[in-house]
Amino acid sequence: MWQNLRRIKNCSSSSGSVLSGGSVFELCSRRAGKVFAVVLLCSTALASCAAMAAAARSSASSPAKPILRGIRAYGGNNDTSPPIITRSPQSVFGFSSPQNNQSNDAANVIGSSFVTIEMDVQSSVQPAFAAILVHCDAEWREDKNFVVNDPSLRIAQIQVFQANSFSRYFTHRAKFTVPNSEVQLRFSGNWKAKIFDVDDMTTSIGEARFFVVDQETETSLAIAIDAYSPRVGGTSPAAYLLEAALTAPPQFLDENFHTVTLYRAWRWNEPIRITQDMELGRTEILYNRSSKVTVLGFSTAQKRFRITAIPAENEYRVLDITDALRFPASNAPLRFALADLRRNGTSLMRADDGAMNAQGVSPSTDEYVLIDFVLEPEGLPSSREIYVVGSFNSWKLSNDWKMRYDPELRQYTLAQWVRRGRHNYVYASAVVNKQTGVPESYDYEECEGNSPSANQTFYAFFYYRNPQFGGYDALVGVAALNAARRSK
Repeated sequence: MWQNLRRIKNCSSSSGSVLSGGSVFELCSRRAGKVFAVVLLCSTALASCAAMAAAARSSASSPAKPILRGIRAYGGNNDTSPPIITRSPQSVFGFSSPQNNQSNDAANVIGSSFVTIEMDVQSSVQPAFAAILVHCDAEWREDKNFVVNDPSLRIAQIQVFQANSFSRYFTHRAKFTVPNSEVQLRFSGNWKAKIFDVDDMTTSIGEARFFVVDQETETSLAIAIDAYSPRVGGTSPAAYLLEAALTAPPQFLDENFHTVTLYRAWRWNEPIRITQDMELGRTEILYNRSSKVTVLGFSTAQKRFRITAIPAENEYRVLDITDALRFPASNAPLRFALADLRRNGTSLMRADDGAMNAQGVSPSTDEYVLIDFVLEPEGLPSSREIYVVGSFNSWKLSNDWKMRYDPELRQYTLAQWVRRGRHNYVYASAVVNKQTGVPESYDYEECEGNSPSANQTFYAFFYYRNPQFGGYDALVGVAALNAARRSK
């Protein structure tokens, strides 16, 4: 560019030029115009480069937020153990029984010394996470008590692993244990681990539930065959009566022992609550069409919590996609040879009590597989929405797992990504709240039916309203019983 300017100067000042003055001026003007065009082009290019650099810096400083693909909590290092931490008695009542002095390695003790929480995420860059542990009351409402909910209960030492190179649905897996060197849990009760991206500590990307139990009392759970009135005609009325009991010194069996919550194994979002505390919500609404709740033994050494007419449900369906040769990774959904059918107490194989088992999956095939769920309604479609729920989505109904009815094929279908492993699942029917879009009033009887031989374990958690430290719901016992085997 500077050479062109020098040429223009020489052109106008040279005495040996054969061009006239006008011609020289015209030539120089044309050359000057070219120079200014070059200058303008360079300026525009520099401005564009600066804008691109700024955009790159902005993109690098605020990458897309990680997308949660799955989260789960389990006991110890065994992904089929429930997320229950069982500790030695804290002598809340000034006594301990010989049963309570056993370590949590004993065969009859329910729970582990720690829980493991892991999650799969999709992220364009190496993510970094933090977990905040929150204590909750018996109804899973977060405590406002800052003594119990210490703001320092934060975990930053979360291991993040790169997914294998063949994985398309998730890029990283994060894992940590509780308690650990950063955090010790002082209080028993219901706990949430809320997961945050360290670049945004205002909104959690997911949470996992677990329990901390100080086995202070002798506890038991009994199950008897009962009946109820099904919503869907032709459905088996098989149901259970469940009674949870605890033994403690009479001076402590007061209104502070207010609630027992029952769960079917791994369905920690479906509490069946038996309570004498009228301030607590009744979340057994799912089954309270004919359920009766009774609390007995206010003045004796034993207190019993009883609920009737809990549907027996059915054996879980099994989805085993451990074998990568039979279920290879593919962008096209994999469909089973036959569609699933509605059941009314019939089942072909024993399930895994609701657990997900990924222990047989090799690191090279540890990924998600696109599965095409197909349900044949065998008649008219349901008047409600149909959902797939199981260990692959933490047994939680969501719109991502709602099926679509195809009127031409007369089938319900859903293509979804499922983590490789062995899963249990069922089909649920629900009514969608028109205002919130959330499924509610759901049950499993329409697609699954009921059978008292279903291999399902119930867990009973016993809550005591500890008046110390501002008051909190402590877990002072846990009991479990398998409905089919009548054993722990």
